Amino acid sequence: MTDTSRGAGSTSNGGRSRRVTMSDVARKAGVSAAAVSYALSGAPGVSDESRQRILAIAEEMGFRPSRIARELRSGTTKAIGLLLADIANPFYTEVAGGVVAAAAEEGYEVFVSHVGVDGSRQSDVAFAQVDRNCSGLIFTSLVAADKPLLDKLRHENIPVVQLYRQIQDEPSDWVGIDDYSASFEMASHVVATGRRKVAILGGPDTSSVSVNRMNGYRDALAKAGLRAVNEPDVWGELTRPAGALRARALFAEHPEIEAVVCGNDMIALGVLDVSREIGKRVPEDLALTGFDDMSFSSAGPLQLSTVTVPRDLMGQRAARMLLQRLAGDKGPARKELLPYGIQVRETTARRV
Repeated sequence: MTDTSRGAGSTSNGGRSRRVTMSDVARKAGVSAAAVSYALSGAPGVSDESRQRILAIAEEMGFRPSRIARELRSGTTKAIGLLLADIANPFYTEVAGGVVAAAAEEGYEVFVSHVGVDGSRQSDVAFAQVDRNCSGLIFTSLVAADKPLLDKLRHENIPVVQLYRQIQDEPSDWVGIDDYSASFEMASHVVATGRRKVAILGGPDTSSVSVNRMNGYRDALAKAGLRAVNEPDVWGELTRPAGALRARALFAEHPEIEAVVCGNDMIALGVLDVSREIGKRVPEDLALTGFDDMSFSSAGPLQLSTVTVPRDLMGQRAARMLLQRLAGDKGPARKELLPYGIQVRETTARRV
């Protein structure tokens, strides 16, 4: 006969493990759920004898109280919120991994939300996180239009960290890389391979990251006496389908293009898709670069030249910044630049 009274070992619904609840302990002890709560929390309301008996039964049954529920009752929730622009993009999942790992070291849970690439749900999601008792928030896709949102959160004493993107003159912590210098170096490398007819496919002009990358690309070309062949039509979405759509129009209008520098690796994948469709060889006919150095960038035959961004470390640093604020740090806003790397691979090989 199976003993169904033992917490982690209890089963129901066809043999699946079921967590022992406070009500289960109350039924076994023949007391109310309130009495169990008093006994577990050490609050008055039960005799010492009853308390010891309830605690013994709870231990016997393998009862494990919900930490989040306990913290909610005490008003000391150890949870933070992470708002991601595009949870389908591997860039953000790796950032999230860093945030979760660093938060866990301090006993914090992380509630992850998807706000969409256009950020239209940013405010609604942020306040939903606050309503769920998140003590602080990490944003990955802020734009200038979100400044009133951050002002309101500050008024409500909710600390915020800007991860990667940042709003200028916003007095909250930020962590990221020097996107301008990284893109300048990458475009300079492309020019050094002998390519003169270069196109730029950047991200949205509302993103501080995309703007910094665009400025770096443009300035590197200008230093070489060049201008992107597709100016001013350089802005767009940071997705593979968008990259393919833009590449088709680009190659149709400028068949002489010798290189495309992209705002991220996803755009570069879309360009590569179209290049293969029309028979344009990479790197023989076209040099191609990305940005972010996602895992697929060096997989198999792709070997995409790109910029390495320390995504996991960035997530860890953002979480630690936020946790320091929650621990009482009232110092001035901090701006932390992390190192990047230029990865020169086969897609920018010099012409023979």
